[in-house]
Amino acid sequence: MIWLQKCNPFTVLLYFVSVTALSAVYNNPYHTAVTLAAAIVFFIMMRGRGKAALWFFAVFVLTFIVNPIISKKGVTPLLFIGDDPITLEAVIYGLNSASLIAAIMFLFYCFTELIDSEKLLYMLSPFSASAALTVSAVLRFVPLYARQAELISNQQKAIGNQGGRSIPERLRFGGRVFSALSTWALENGIVAADSMACRGYGTGRRSFYSAYGFKKSDGVFLICQLVLIAAAVVPSLFTRCSYQYYPSLDFPAVNALFIVSAASYTLLVFLPLIAEITDRIKWKYLLQKI
Repeated sequence: MIWLQKCNPFTVLLYFVSVTALSAVYNNPYHTAVTLAAAIVFFIMMRGRGKAALWFFAVFVLTFIVNPIISKKGVTPLLFIGDDPITLEAVIYGLNSASLIAAIMFLFYCFTELIDSEKLLYMLSPFSASAALTVSAVLRFVPLYARQAELISNQQKAIGNQGGRSIPERLRFGGRVFSALSTWALENGIVAADSMACRGYGTGRRSFYSAYGFKKSDGVFLICQLVLIAAAVVPSLFTRCSYQYYPSLDFPAVNALFIVSAASYTLLVFLPLIAEITDRIKWKYLLQKI
């Protein structure tokens, strides 16, 4: 989403943390459905990879199938596998858990697309420069090492060291790839350390450069988030908003406080989408005036 990419990283972090935390705390089918719908919309708008979506769907199906088989709780049996019942409560709980896990995975994918290593370094640097550098390096080296391992594997296959189908041959092939990757990683680490030393890292007072300002739109976005979070959390202190699955299904009473909390959470989840649509409409309107 273009609008979120222009926002201050701290406001983006607050959005993803609040949505993920509230959806997990409420554990309510309504909140889970809203979160999953918004996460899928964000994933599509950010042109997420189809391979990632297939993995998320596989995790969803696996969680949904496994929970009713493992869990024997509930008082409404639907069918029996041998002497083990498959209860309605376990099915509903499995569906909600699978949807929640899939929603969090979609949100985390969008978060990693929006918050790169540079933005993460910006957010952590004021608190701990060492931790910021470590996290930034980890985020860079994990995909870098994966690509290098694939490159070494292809080179080994090109010179005829393809290994075999048996387990010992595959282990020997993996050992050669790992040995070459370890040597390359050590050499790369020495080069990086020498480069940092030549640039004076750790020898003087650290300077700080920020490429991300706090604009008026960031302030409005932050205030809207805080107001909606408060409107979603405060009513839950006076009425039950969570859903009870065991031993029997028990939906919370739909009263005024619950409606206010649910509506506020819905607006919070779709707030970036509303801002994105508003921004695009404004852009098209300005283009027509040219």
